[in-house]
Amino acid sequence: MSGLHSKHGFKVEALRPKAGGTAVQGSAIPLILPNDLKYNASTGAVEKVQGARRDTLQVVPEALALLEGIEEPVSTLAICGPCRSGKSYVLSRLLGTADAFELGHRMDPQTFGIWMGTKVLRGKDFTIVLLDTEGIDAAGASADQDARILVMTILLSSLLIYNSLNVPYKGDLEKMQCFIKLAKGITVKKGEKTQMSAFREFFPDFLWLLRDVSLMITNEDGEDMDPSEYLKTRVLARKGEDDFDESTSDRVGRAILTFFSSVECATLERPSEKKEVMNNIAQHTGSLNPEFNKGVHDLIERLLKKSRAKRGYDKGSTVSGVALSIMTKQYVQAVNDPKAIPALDNTWKNTIQLMRGKAIDEVVVEYNQQMKAQVAAATNKGQIPLEDTENKGKPPSQPSLMDLHNQLFKIVTDMLLEKVGHLGISSGELGNENKIVVDQMQKRLVQREERTLDYVAADGTTKKQKGFVVTGGELFHYIQENKELSKVFCQKLFERLFDPIRKHVESPPPDYDFQKLMGELTNARQRYSEQARGPEKWVVLQEMTKNFEKLKANFEKIKGYQKKLMQEQQKAQEAELQAKEKAREVRQLYEQQQDMQQAHQETLQKMEQQHREQMEKVQQEEAERRQLEEQKYRDLQNAQMEQYATMAREFNEKSSSQMQDLIMRMQDQQADMNRQMVDLMQAIRDAPPPVVNVEGGGGCTIL
Repeated sequence: MSGLHSKHGFKVEALRPKAGGTAVQGSAIPLILPNDLKYNASTGAVEKVQGARRDTLQVVPEALALLEGIEEPVSTLAICGPCRSGKSYVLSRLLGTADAFELGHRMDPQTFGIWMGTKVLRGKDFTIVLLDTEGIDAAGASADQDARILVMTILLSSLLIYNSLNVPYKGDLEKMQCFIKLAKGITVKKGEKTQMSAFREFFPDFLWLLRDVSLMITNEDGEDMDPSEYLKTRVLARKGEDDFDESTSDRVGRAILTFFSSVECATLERPSEKKEVMNNIAQHTGSLNPEFNKGVHDLIERLLKKSRAKRGYDKGSTVSGVALSIMTKQYVQAVNDPKAIPALDNTWKNTIQLMRGKAIDEVVVEYNQQMKAQVAAATNKGQIPLEDTENKGKPPSQPSLMDLHNQLFKIVTDMLLEKVGHLGISSGELGNENKIVVDQMQKRLVQREERTLDYVAADGTTKKQKGFVVTGGELFHYIQENKELSKVFCQKLFERLFDPIRKHVESPPPDYDFQKLMGELTNARQRYSEQARGPEKWVVLQEMTKNFEKLKANFEKIKGYQKKLMQEQQKAQEAELQAKEKAREVRQLYEQQQDMQQAHQETLQKMEQQHREQMEKVQQEEAERRQLEEQKYRDLQNAQMEQYATMAREFNEKSSSQMQDLIMRMQDQQADMNRQMVDLMQAIRDAPPPVVNVEGGGGCTIL
């Protein structure tokens, strides 16, 4: 079976919970259970809740945790149908085993609620998740509860298999009334009445799997008939001549043909005629009917070809495992509330909001993890501060803090787009939708305020620079840490460079004079400018220089001290430091503005590219959907024409037979009349002449 999987680009993989999640036991886990049952995560068993009466459904957190580990789109293949009809075995064979899902060998059903395989089929574009459901006629479940399970199964799946035994007949649909309730149990748009045909766009494909079928399916003329054609024309098509004749079976058939985007049928022969094999077919795979095994192989290949990513409500959207887990919780909450109806649009809207918030949380965590690691590496574990503005030109030996931030911003933006890109668009306002997502993430990472600074240009004129400064977000935390590191680093550097000068000033050597003092100060400032790091270097130099000036009394004791020259140099140096700090602030304002604009532009370009790809996908899907609709229309037309032809033949045959009977009866009647006329004429000829009695008064009597 692995060869069949790889042929279609799939491989079987075990699901694992996200970091910190609880490991699961077994090859299947309940996703949804009735409230009278509970899942024991330590043993993997389902236990009865004492004293509880089944009336609602509940989600199993451990199963949701597994779904949340699937960030890519999913294709959900679900199977439903009557109890003890082999549903679980089909799903197990899809995974290449015979007992991935527990098989029922006893009269009591083994599956309650909806179960999910802990192994999936991982493909290039999506991952196939398998769901096994409680039998429609399970003991202890009412018709309403059957309908709830069916509603949940349809809402979660992208391909629905209805599994039943033997070839169905029209009357068999009477047992499937839960399909009629779908229109009342689900709505497309919240608060609006939904046309039945509107569900087709969002409902899964439908495949009716007929089990234990050994006889050929034929039409009235004894010719072989395609199972799908048989299903549509002989089982699901309405037989009544007008709306007043629509039976329950007709309504079920109409619901299936109307609700689902495609309706197909497949058959499987009986696995074995031996009772011991049928009691546990998982243990007797080698003894099964070869035609049955071939049929299973062909069915799996058909399902792999037919599988597609589950689409969301919006155009170009697909459902990931994370989204499916969120939707599952919302749908269960809705079906449990007698006053609520699951609404596709509202559920999808809520899911998108939660997905985007969750995605932003995850990329912020990733940003912090990488930022901490890269800052630690660049600062030699907090020993050397970083510059706060970008290093332009040649590749720097040490990146700036903004270099690290901008690189990571691009990385986490790509992560964000990957996480939410499959959600599609809900309207034509692509720019607005994308801007909301980008702004939400950016505000988490960096918050800026607009500022204006006055500065003196090279020509001596005063100018204004408008820009932004970082005032919040995750980046602000790293800026503050870096400023503190820069302050401490530069203070220590100043002390190391100027401490020898302080000692010379306080206790000058015999040959120490003012010229040497000025030389040492110039050399120390030069070395400080070369070695100082971070945003606080000029601020620290100003503060430390003022503290150094406390030695003014000692300066006057130096040989050749020139007070005026000293004051002029100090004044010039102070102005230079102020100018350098102002230039740093101006450059920071400008670069923050440029970074913000560039980040927005690059992100929007990526999202627009993603949108174009989504719209191409939407157009392709719509074209495929139109083809399916056209094919379905042709199938219905053919089915109607076949039905009309059959009715015409029956009518003609009936009319011809009736006419022949009438003619024969008329001929018989005519023969009888002729015989009666002959007899009458003969009787007249044979009769004696009448006797006439003439009486008085002019009258006569015939005797």
